[in-house]
Amino acid sequence: MQKYKVFLNDKWVFFGNPEQIQLYEDQHYDILEASNQLICDLAEMIKTDCFDKNIVLIHKTNIEEFFRFFLKQFLVLEAAGGIVQHTDNTFLMIKRLGVWDFPKGKLESGENNKNAALREVQEETGVDRLRISKELPNTYHIYRYKHKWILKLTYWYLMESDFTGALTPQLEEDILEAKWIPQAEMNLYLEKSYESLKELIKEAKIM
Repeated sequence: MQKYKVFLNDKWVFFGNPEQIQLYEDQHYDILEASNQLICDLAEMIKTDCFDKNIVLIHKTNIEEFFRFFLKQFLVLEAAGGIVQHTDNTFLMIKRLGVWDFPKGKLESGENNKNAALREVQEETGVDRLRISKELPNTYHIYRYKHKWILKLTYWYLMESDFTGALTPQLEEDILEAKWIPQAEMNLYLEKSYESLKELIKEAKIM
């Protein structure tokens, strides 16, 4: 069964079946039986800045239906991005608004996920000669922008490149630095990144 984990800063809401709870036995959370009313209450907590704990929502059969209902409580934006591994075994990261991240951006009208991911990586870093090698898990995170609550769904891909040119961070997108990070140093940079990306790297078993 599919599982979904939505982040709000360093807190999260996990949608899954009871057997999947063991995945999070090393973390603190409340376990609740999913219902439409509970999801409405949870969305209200988020929108009033009262969400302060990790929540596991479980249901034996209809967890995907409850997750779709949760999505309806927010404005959903779709994005795509890439974790790029160079042939020298370094990884491409960007520094945006003081936080280390992987290149990603919103899908354009009519654009498919893979093309969007490739385009965004090239636009944000200047890296080309990209090849998608693997589809990675999606990430979900909630944030507030201009008085609206956004739930961003990001499609991720593992990419490869032998690019040898200069990196060109996209300054108009608030990217001040793009850098190839040695694999041995990745954890140091991820410590200064988002919880959703730490989870992505862990689940994808990239390192």
